[in-house]
Amino acid sequence: MQESEVLDPAATTTRAKTGALPNLIIIGAPKCGTTSLHNYLNAHPEIAMARVKEANFFLPEDGDDFMPPSNWGQGIDWYRTHFDATARIRGESSPNYTHLPRSAGVAERMRSIIPDARLIYLVRDPFARITSHYIHRCKAGRERRPFAEVLREQDSPYVQPSLYFTQLQPFLAAFSRDRILIESQERMLAQRRAVLRRIFGFLGVDDSVDRPEFDRLWEQSEGKGRLYTLALRTARAANTRRRPLPEFLRWPAQRILRARVTGGRRVDRPTFDPDLREQLSERLRTEVESLRQLTGLEFAEWTL
Repeated sequence: MQESEVLDPAATTTRAKTGALPNLIIIGAPKCGTTSLHNYLNAHPEIAMARVKEANFFLPEDGDDFMPPSNWGQGIDWYRTHFDATARIRGESSPNYTHLPRSAGVAERMRSIIPDARLIYLVRDPFARITSHYIHRCKAGRERRPFAEVLREQDSPYVQPSLYFTQLQPFLAAFSRDRILIESQERMLAQRRAVLRRIFGFLGVDDSVDRPEFDRLWEQSEGKGRLYTLALRTARAANTRRRPLPEFLRWPAQRILRARVTGGRRVDRPTFDPDLREQLSERLRTEVESLRQLTGLEFAEWTL
């Protein structure tokens, strides 16, 4: 889900005085745990992630149903207001930055504005990512076609983001390899603190930091109880006043509003037709093997 927020004018003025460009971007992939990583990083005392998770600043202007609107036209000064200049590491997370061909030109724009930035790319079992992407859009009321139909499309927008090695090529051309860290959602779930230590080391911050927030799984279930009710009321009021929510209410409010938009729609997990799965496997297997060679990671949990 694209996360957006109307900037409070007073907050914008304050940030404009102290804002700075980011030196960290989580570039994707969609449905691979970028929301969780964004929040884990934000819990580190040396890291300040953008208040709006998906700034989508570097996206091309010609978006479509699968690509959120670009904020490139807002200008660099607008982009600066999202970041705390006092933080050693300033970051944002826009997973649609790796959604070729829709994201063409993103890496080049990044290099022109933030050539020294470090990039993190999260990946996941390609079939699991495709399934999650489809379910996500169905729940949002943006997809009603059968699973097999959308996957058989030429250059299916559900398959493309799982072509991880292909998606990385523009960034490997624009940035040096040592500025790009690749991790998997599966490793982050099973070995979270070890993975976070690796990421902290990559960013050059204290890798011994351990916070209670690291135990949380983000975007796993809807809010509950009194916090759920309070967040809903606050979200309604904030929408009327067009002011941002307090940080501690933002996540539950977003989850509640998403549930209201989808009407609580239940989406059964689709299954891959064996012939279709084999066709996709032939294409995805090459991508996965190339990614293994590039990273030295085994991705042993994957089905390819």
